[in-house]
Amino acid sequence: MKKFLSFLVTCCFIITAFSSLRAQTATIKGKLTDNKTGKPIQGANIYLSSQETEFSSGVATNQKGLYAFRELPGGSYQLKITAVGYQEKTQQLTLEASETQILNITLQPIKYELSEIVVSDTKENAPNTTTIQRIEADEIQNIDLGTVADVARLLPAAHVATNSRGQTILYLRNSADRQTAQFFNGALINVPWDNRVDIGFLPSSMLGGVTVSKGVPSVVYGTNTIGGAVNFRARSLSDQENLTEVKVSGSSPGLGGASVVHMGTSNNFSYTTEVGYTKQNDYKLPSGATTPYSQPSNETRVNTDRRNANLFFEGTQQFESGARLSASLFHLDAEQGVAPESNLDPSQTSVRYWRYPTIRQSMVILNGMVPLDSDTRLRGSAWFNRYTQDIYQYQSVDYENLDQTQADLDLTGGLRFILEQDIGNGQLDIALNTLITQHEQTIVPYQNNSAQTDSNDTYGQQIYSLGAEYTFPLSQDLTGMLGLSYEGSAITNTGPWENQGYENYLSSTLSLSAGLTYNISEQLQLRSSFGRKPRFPTMRELYGGALGKFVPNPNLKPVTAYLSEIGMEWLGTTVSSSLTTFLTRTYDTIDKRTIQQGPNAGKEQRINLDGIRIWGLETKLTTNPVEQLSIDGSFTYMHTRGFFQGDPRKLDEKPAWVGKLNITYDLTNRLSILSQTEYTGDIYTRTEQNNFVLLPDALIFDGRISYDLFQNNGSLSGGEIFFRANNITNDLRVLQLGLPGPGRKFLAGIKVQF
Repeated sequence: MKKFLSFLVTCCFIITAFSSLRAQTATIKGKLTDNKTGKPIQGANIYLSSQETEFSSGVATNQKGLYAFRELPGGSYQLKITAVGYQEKTQQLTLEASETQILNITLQPIKYELSEIVVSDTKENAPNTTTIQRIEADEIQNIDLGTVADVARLLPAAHVATNSRGQTILYLRNSADRQTAQFFNGALINVPWDNRVDIGFLPSSMLGGVTVSKGVPSVVYGTNTIGGAVNFRARSLSDQENLTEVKVSGSSPGLGGASVVHMGTSNNFSYTTEVGYTKQNDYKLPSGATTPYSQPSNETRVNTDRRNANLFFEGTQQFESGARLSASLFHLDAEQGVAPESNLDPSQTSVRYWRYPTIRQSMVILNGMVPLDSDTRLRGSAWFNRYTQDIYQYQSVDYENLDQTQADLDLTGGLRFILEQDIGNGQLDIALNTLITQHEQTIVPYQNNSAQTDSNDTYGQQIYSLGAEYTFPLSQDLTGMLGLSYEGSAITNTGPWENQGYENYLSSTLSLSAGLTYNISEQLQLRSSFGRKPRFPTMRELYGGALGKFVPNPNLKPVTAYLSEIGMEWLGTTVSSSLTTFLTRTYDTIDKRTIQQGPNAGKEQRINLDGIRIWGLETKLTTNPVEQLSIDGSFTYMHTRGFFQGDPRKLDEKPAWVGKLNITYDLTNRLSILSQTEYTGDIYTRTEQNNFVLLPDALIFDGRISYDLFQNNGSLSGGEIFFRANNITNDLRVLQLGLPGPGRKFLAGIKVQF
């Protein structure tokens, strides 16, 4: 509670103090619109510079097309406006001291439409009936030597946890495992065997932005999206330029790495190439960490080292007809240790002494868009994902003698088509999603293991959805949305279970969605949505044993969720905020228990609960009280309960409170500081006796200071040196019993662009 109050006091003090710093100087603000449709243009880059005052700065327009520059000295200025899909525009102006100049600008569309991702988070310039949130490139660039997990921590109502398998997983609004679909450049990156992806391996250096859809996801995302859909998109250049970026970092305790990014455009072709490498030794334990078992060192967390090498390439060709074709190639080569559950006595229960000596993921992604006529567009994507990993289970914490090994190979092919049809002022989307996957698993026991034979099994699954979604105006300010889809899962190969009387798993159902958006003014918008969505059991949940840790349960039923939310958004020139209340009610929720008696005592098994109820309140505030200061904060309360055999019960590792506060302040035009704060509180976790205990609250402070090596004069050349401290107070963060997070870490590096 003290940490919770400290977080609230810190937020209130900072926002109140800085809001009073507005100086009586000149201001430019206005709105950017399409000169044909009159609709606002979101995400346009506006660059303001003055040779007279040696001033330069840039902003991006918000969802209403609004922008603002404040705290400007009087003088002559030049505005340069660029937006994807529009012709570049330059405008001259003169400001008097203390003047507020309103400058509304229109842009001329160019002949083609460039979509950064095939799975659109929203219709172009159309209102959203569900929660859409973004992380932009400048925020991602401040994640030094980081991964997608570090970026995802910036999202409101999100918590990122590393489980006992060593996987780092993203959860939105306390969604359960395997409920969130994650895409990269339009392709699903979840591995269907477990319907999860370890975002702790994916490097942040190749990312150009993140878009998350919460509440009732669109039909274009396919099935298994109860917990939301997250789109990661690659970096790219929109101007006719070339850019190379080199970044080198190192830290204490041992972490080091480097990345090289090269981007370019030539006529109608653009490309991005990225190569990266990181290596981390065992991380330092935080203050107050309790590790009574399987922890030889008092300084560093045993078996938490990792290595990661990656390669990425994307090329995009624009055609005069307006068509677009992109091809991406991504390859990851990694290895890591898995911290053992230090709360478990190995003489009494099974403990994971695991290492992943090999983790490799290779993806080929094709996507594109073809305008069939002025009102019809066909988008599509196809991808192939090859994922391999080796799991070594050791007999003890010395990690010397093998108990058994498991080799996994997952081959997945996916296909998506989205037909977009403009009907009057509305739009109809018809989406087909399908994927076929095969999982091969080989387990080899060693001499001291009671099992005496190897096993080699193959599993197969098909997942599909066909849906339509219509967004239409009901009046000038009121917009409606209706969606319907047919979704299904078929497990076509059940490995050894085919010989034990279990039929192949088949399930299908209808999904429904509806929503309303009401624009009270240009700044204030109300929205609501409701939907019904399924989540089908994965092959691992049904048939996986996790090297003797789990007892399979082929009788699991699919999860059904009813989702609803009501939200309000204020989009101003200096302050933007949102308030969203949400309710999720699931039935046949998949959870787990520890078996207490019999030959499988001490092992875990997945079971269907009667259901889960989650309701909460999510708030977000972004403000720029003065030109040099940016404040971005969010705070979410979530009440989560499960129901089993008619009785309510708590749920594992679901925080009731999640808070984020990011503050950026430019001390000079070259020196900048960044403060990042994250709070999680009221987290319960399940013991081996199926009881629930309260974990400690965590208040984590990170800080970063950077110095611009080259004066920004509007060219592409630049660079910085930076210093970062993570978990400055060395606070204990535990999101799962026996698995404390990292302690204090210092990081320094240099970035050069040319």
